[in-house]
Amino acid sequence: MTKPNVCHLTNVHHLFDQRIFYKEAQSLAAAGYDVTILGPGPASLAGEHAGVNVVTIEPPRSVSGRLLNLARLLHLAHKTGARLIHFHDPELLPVGLALRLLGRKVVYDCHENFPQTAYVRRWVPARLRRPLALCIDALECSVARVLSGVLGVVDEQSDRFAHCPFETVKNFPRLEWFSPTTEGPEPAQAESSCELLHIGSLSRDRGSQFLLEVMSELSKTHPHVRLRSIGPFHTEADRLDFERRGAELDVADRIDCWTDKIPYDQLGALIARHRIGLIPGQVSVKNLSPFVPTKLFEYLACGLPVVASALPSIRDFHAPADWGCLVDPACPREHADAIRHLLANETEARAKGQRGRALVEQQYNWSIEAERLLAFYKRVS
Repeated sequence: MTKPNVCHLTNVHHLFDQRIFYKEAQSLAAAGYDVTILGPGPASLAGEHAGVNVVTIEPPRSVSGRLLNLARLLHLAHKTGARLIHFHDPELLPVGLALRLLGRKVVYDCHENFPQTAYVRRWVPARLRRPLALCIDALECSVARVLSGVLGVVDEQSDRFAHCPFETVKNFPRLEWFSPTTEGPEPAQAESSCELLHIGSLSRDRGSQFLLEVMSELSKTHPHVRLRSIGPFHTEADRLDFERRGAELDVADRIDCWTDKIPYDQLGALIARHRIGLIPGQVSVKNLSPFVPTKLFEYLACGLPVVASALPSIRDFHAPADWGCLVDPACPREHADAIRHLLANETEARAKGQRGRALVEQQYNWSIEAERLLAFYKRVS
């Protein structure tokens, strides 16, 4: 019997993106689908990985090259003969529409509220942000009516796609890779052990400058406590600002920054080596939306208590179980006080971590979301 064939398309994400490759594609392959991921990347990444066929095209070197890649992706996706096309970037909406008109089943995976995101993209001139947001909104909603279906990452997205089949598939962790246990030695790139951890890209609205203020406050009583940050800076300017401010506050030597990509199936073991997970998100248009940082559930799956900014979406997940401390996103002293409290009260910290782990085991893990994905595929195929 021939396996059902599906092709995932991206022009923006890494070919081994945690949602696309490690969660969706691998789950589909395990369920009997013939899965291809097609997108920009070095030829060395092409081939079969964990039962998924990866096909690369040349990474673009300019905006014009990125646009030209749309035609290449359309041609190659059509050439695969895949009955179902699953694409992941709003710029691929015209490609998805063309493939739908060619008779393919087409699913749009909407990873975030892209019209809202347009308002906070610093590379977009201020006067163009509103027109860009309106254009993205109109394009998404109009094309979605023609597509076979739309996947979102939070339930609130369903309102924007009410006129087509919709399902929420959330970015919760795979429990087999995220647990309170660790295996193997400390990674070679570690300069020293760190008690605190931040994962995810760094920018001002994600709390890069705020983290430095927190470490400065913490140094007044705990000068030897170290922070490890895993993830790239959004821009070179963000990196330079971070280094300059870290030197001014005299905390640079207590922050271990890793900007290289960590394979998703190794990230959990790394998280579990730390004592407290940090989410220092700042009040912004994006952070006041219902989108919840994936890092929250990854910390909890690994049994870490969490000190997080008390943003509305995070508060909703704190209510069922006291897994950490929610504090004022504008007050570095409160974040530092919460860290001090957890460091000084190991039994309480451990109990919070255990409650967080239990919550993820019961409700917030990928195995539940994979079933939603598979059911949705059957619905739209």
